[in-house]
Amino acid sequence: MSRRTVGIIIVITGLLLIVGIIYVIFFYKFTSQQPEVAIEESSAILEQQKKPVEQSIAVPPTGTIIKVAPIKKTEINQDDLARIASAFAERFGSFSNQSDYENIRDLRLFMSFKMQTWADNYISQAQASHQQTAIYYGITTKAITTEVKQFNSESGQAEILIKNQRKEATGTTVNASTFYQDIIIKFVREKGAWKIDSAIWQAK
Repeated sequence: MSRRTVGIIIVITGLLLIVGIIYVIFFYKFTSQQPEVAIEESSAILEQQKKPVEQSIAVPPTGTIIKVAPIKKTEINQDDLARIASAFAERFGSFSNQSDYENIRDLRLFMSFKMQTWADNYISQAQASHQQTAIYYGITTKAITTEVKQFNSESGQAEILIKNQRKEATGTTVNASTFYQDIIIKFVREKGAWKIDSAIWQAK
């Protein structure tokens, strides 16, 4: 092989080596930088999207204790108590001498401890003095209007006035007489729940 041929081979080999180095430098350098640019751009977009949210939140100073109020159950308002009192008055004021005081027994769940004691004593005394008779006697009660006389959620006390239409029948319900009578129902909050503490019929 002549020197000229050897020289040509060396030159070609050198050029190929230089081209290879340039290819490696440019290809790997720029392709490896592209994901970084994409990541940086994506991060910038996310930061821009976050900014309005972050600006709308007041960040408390370092060391500030943040108090989070516990989730409260839905509070019963005076309208709710008025509806309960109305239904209570109708059941409480509807009875017969053949029902064995079921109108009172059925309502014990809605009574305070004090009124439950009253109800038990009332039934015991009424049964002791009751005279057996085959003649029917009964009263039905229909609530007409309710009026909240007092409602205090803080102290747990409420008073509802209910106007009722009542029908009294003896022997038969065909010739029942109608009269109107008010009842005052008082509530107390007992162990976190509203309970009826008294139900007092007013004069006819």
